[in-house]
Amino acid sequence: MKTSALRTKTRDMIRWQFRFRDRLLTCGVSRTGAAGFSVVTVPHHNVRRGTVEIYRDLASALQRHAAIALQLRASGWSIASYTT
Repeated sequence: MKTSALRTKTRDMIRWQFRFRDRLLTCGVSRTGAAGFSVVTVPHHNVRRGTVEIYRDLASALQRHAAIALQLRASGWSIASYTT
């Protein structure tokens, strides 16, 4: 029998880390089982301000990730690292 921890495990699809001066922010898309996909944004200087947005399909989640990345880059943030 599976435990609830195994059933709720997420799998990263893409994760980008952005840098602005001395601050870091991570934005990524994860597969969240039956719920679909989550777009998670976490500012490292204040993780309590992190957000999670749930999408039913990968295309919508990736579009949201792209929109966040575009907004961050327009505000002066640059990509520090990424994983796919």
